[in-house]
Amino acid sequence: MKANYLKIGVSASLTIAALAFGGSSAQRAVAGMTPNGPLSGIMIEGFGWNTPLPQNRSWWDHLSDKAPELARLGVTGIWAPPACKGAGGGFSDGYDVYDYYDLGSKNQMGTVATKWGTKEQYLQFIACAHANGLDVYADAVTNQRCGGQDGGPYYPGTSYDSLVGSEAEGRLTMGPWDFHADNSSGDWNVWIAGLPDVAQENPATKTNLFNWIRWYDQQTGVDGYRVDAAKNMPFDYQEGFMYQFQEGMGPNRNRFVVSEYYDGNPNNLEYYVNAVNRRASVFDYELVFNIHSVCHGNGFTDMSCLRGRFFDDQRSVTFVNNHDTEGRGNGMDTFIRANLGYAFIMCIPGYPCIYWPDLYDQNDQMRPYFQTCCWVHAVLAKGPMIERWCDNTLYILERQGNLLAGFNSNAASWRSEWVPTTFGANVHLHDYSGQLPDQWTDSNGWAYVNVPPSGYVFWGVDGYQGFTPNPPPRRTTQQTEGNYDMDTLPAQEKWSQPVKIISDAGQPIHIDLYLQDTTLTPFVCLLDKDGNRLNHAKGANGHVSLDYNNPPAAGWYQIRVGLLNDGKNTQTPSYLKVTYQAPKAIPDYKNYPDPTKIDLHVLPLVATSVGP
Repeated sequence: MKANYLKIGVSASLTIAALAFGGSSAQRAVAGMTPNGPLSGIMIEGFGWNTPLPQNRSWWDHLSDKAPELARLGVTGIWAPPACKGAGGGFSDGYDVYDYYDLGSKNQMGTVATKWGTKEQYLQFIACAHANGLDVYADAVTNQRCGGQDGGPYYPGTSYDSLVGSEAEGRLTMGPWDFHADNSSGDWNVWIAGLPDVAQENPATKTNLFNWIRWYDQQTGVDGYRVDAAKNMPFDYQEGFMYQFQEGMGPNRNRFVVSEYYDGNPNNLEYYVNAVNRRASVFDYELVFNIHSVCHGNGFTDMSCLRGRFFDDQRSVTFVNNHDTEGRGNGMDTFIRANLGYAFIMCIPGYPCIYWPDLYDQNDQMRPYFQTCCWVHAVLAKGPMIERWCDNTLYILERQGNLLAGFNSNAASWRSEWVPTTFGANVHLHDYSGQLPDQWTDSNGWAYVNVPPSGYVFWGVDGYQGFTPNPPPRRTTQQTEGNYDMDTLPAQEKWSQPVKIISDAGQPIHIDLYLQDTTLTPFVCLLDKDGNRLNHAKGANGHVSLDYNNPPAAGWYQIRVGLLNDGKNTQTPSYLKVTYQAPKAIPDYKNYPDPTKIDLHVLPLVATSVGP
């Protein structure tokens, strides 16, 4: 007998494109089409506290290696760990930022590389992710800073002996006046985990952080940001911070943002979203608390609690675990029936986020249930949501005309109900979880939903089997600044040290070099990995462009810059902007030569040096 059904309202349909500020960067990641419309977005937190690091590859290279597999899974965005050098050096996860301008290129805190790898490997990972159609979201940590010198929170600059043989003052200097006192209280002043709390309300500090994120955005070419400790920083500062990369650098630079506003009250989440002018999405902490209760409740938690979630679907990032729940004393690590939680967030509106240790086990093998759950989200989880049934152990929802999903928290018994659908009468339905035989809706459009213990089913119109997500590749633009306080020197009357990129075969490379002193004559040279010249160009008035339209092989290429040699030993800050497309897989480094062994004077920098 068909039971009465419950309908509690309709939520707006959602793709990742709706979550992006202005819909640009994330929209590109889901430009691939499925048989049922645009690919719906899935984010992955691309690291974990206890995840073993690769033995012969950096973590950045490991993420590059995984990019093709993640794209086929239906992932559209990778939240990368913090890339800045931490006070813990090579052991730091990155949340104890020491030098904001060191992404793994300077010998500080006992290491050049961060725990995750070198700056070069980081930039190549971003380009590789783009080549696989994936966005990269950087973890922006500006609430705290660590590792100050002289027995206090002083950051006067760091040594650059490898470049200029002397010290240069850093860009983001700080003194005690740039921090809150360690006995402060309140969300905006408290020291989190004993880490010195930055006073972002100080005008100079705010300006320095704004300048840094603009540099970071241009240097890396990332597609968005995760804002750490958003509850602990002034909202007006955060709105201005986000403005820098969403509008502050001109059109077509919109970036997705998700903020860690740790609060289970949806009204507080909405207050924050509005306070930052809706520039950011938020992690849905109310829902994750309720998912944890259901998954660990052994059938005794009423599944109606799953109605409790952030009501702003267009700014909701749903999740089951993250690095702040794994193995922590807060008891929020969902380790029992986590698959049930993931199945649920893959079906409801929102931008679901997978935690790396949930996706991959300790042997780096993907847990099989994600293949099905992610596929369902990518292909079927579209359209308004209608709740079709809800009781203590059974929850059934429909994404209008696309998906009918059932979830059973009872660990011992199957649960079943007849529910109405919008599929129509006598429609052939397939269970894409692969557990049950096909069925047809009845003459009134009702369907029978039978769900196994601690399990789920995914009913959709028959015929979508066999589709694999395959988002189109994208090009990457990254800008390297040459200056004494950077890791690349200013342009000089000799060829610079190389800036290395990794390009796919046959994909054009476009280079622009801009000089701060526009009265000078710039040169730019493109070489292969062994230092053989491929092309070079001379410019005028502080600018030169170079195009190389047909790279002969997938691999590394070098770019060097210089000034006309007039014997005056002229130098000037430079900005090298490169647009290219990486291969989908990063080659091994073992055959890459040491750049210090390559002659820095491959070509004469004289007025007659005008081209190949």
